[in-house]
Amino acid sequence: MENLRNAVNAAIEILGFNPKSTEDTIFKVNMTPKMARYILDHHNKSNRKFVPAQKNAIAKSIAVVGWLFTGDTCAFDTDGNLTEYQHRLHEIAEGNTTREVWVSTGVKKDTFENAAPSKNRTKFDVVWRYEKDATKDEVTTLEQVLIKKKGKNSQAIGGVTLNMKNALKLFREWKDYIRVGMNITSKFFNDKKVEQFNPWQRTFNAWATLMVKEGKGDVAKKFLNLFKTHLTTSNKCQLFIEMDEFFRGKDVGYLNGPKKSEQMHYMLCKATDRFLDAPEGDCDFGLIYSDSNHTNMLKSPTYRSFLQNPQGLVEVKKLKAA
Repeated sequence: MENLRNAVNAAIEILGFNPKSTEDTIFKVNMTPKMARYILDHHNKSNRKFVPAQKNAIAKSIAVVGWLFTGDTCAFDTDGNLTEYQHRLHEIAEGNTTREVWVSTGVKKDTFENAAPSKNRTKFDVVWRYEKDATKDEVTTLEQVLIKKKGKNSQAIGGVTLNMKNALKLFREWKDYIRVGMNITSKFFNDKKVEQFNPWQRTFNAWATLMVKEGKGDVAKKFLNLFKTHLTTSNKCQLFIEMDEFFRGKDVGYLNGPKKSEQMHYMLCKATDRFLDAPEGDCDFGLIYSDSNHTNMLKSPTYRSFLQNPQGLVEVKKLKAA
C-alpha cells in the first residue's frame, strides 16, 4: 500500500494528475518532455509494440504542418497504463518540446480487445470527404495513371506519387479524364467473354484515361471495340491474335500483380502504336518479351507520350502531374 501511495504521489508531482483512475475524465495539459518520458517509463506497461516508423511519420508531419489538434487523447486505463498516444509521447520526449495535449483517464482495461478499431484512413477517404460522387475505382485508377506517367529510371525524376496530401487536388485535376476513360473501358468489360482481362481492368482504365488526356479517346474506343469483337466473335485480326499469344506466353503468363500490370500496359501501348497505323488490326503486334521493358518501350510513341518526363531531365522545374 505504501509503494502504491508513493507511486501515485510521484505521478501527481511530475504529471500534475493521477493517471490511475476509475473515473472517466478528459482534461488538457501542457505535456513537457519530462512528463512524456515519465509516462513512457512508468505507465506504458501493456501497450502495443513501439514502431519507429510511426514515430518518424509523426515527426515528419509536424515538420510540414505543425502539431495539429486531431481530437485524439493521451489515454490511460483504470490501472494507469497508457492505451493511446505512445508514439506522440516519444516525439515530445525526444523532440524536447512542450505540446498542448488532451488527457483521458478511466479507460476500461479490455477496451483494446473488445472495441472495434478505427478505420484506417485511405486516399479514397480523403477524396470522398469533398467529392461525394467519387468512387474507389476512380481513385485507384488515378493512382495507376500516375504510376504510368512516372515511368522508371531517369524518366521518374520529378514524378508524382498519389498520397494523402495530394489526393484531393490530383483527383480534381484528373476526374473528368478518368470518368471518360472508365466509361470507354466499361463497355469493353461488360461481357463475360473478356473476363480473362478483369484482373487488369484498372490498367485498362489508366491507359484509356491517358489516351483521353492525349486527345485520343476516340482511338481508345475504336481499339477496344475491335479487341472485343476479336475476343467475342469469329472475326479475328492479326494484331490481337499476336497480342493474345504474347499475353498467354510463358514469359508473361507466370507473372502476377504489379509485374503483370506493367506488362499489360506495355502491351496496350505497343498495340496502340500498331493500331494507329492499321485501324483494321491487319498488322503484326511486333513486341517480344525481351523488349517489353521501360527502356525499350521509350521507342513507343504512345508509351512515351504518357510519360511526365520522357527526356529524363535531371533538373525538372515545376513538373506537373497534369
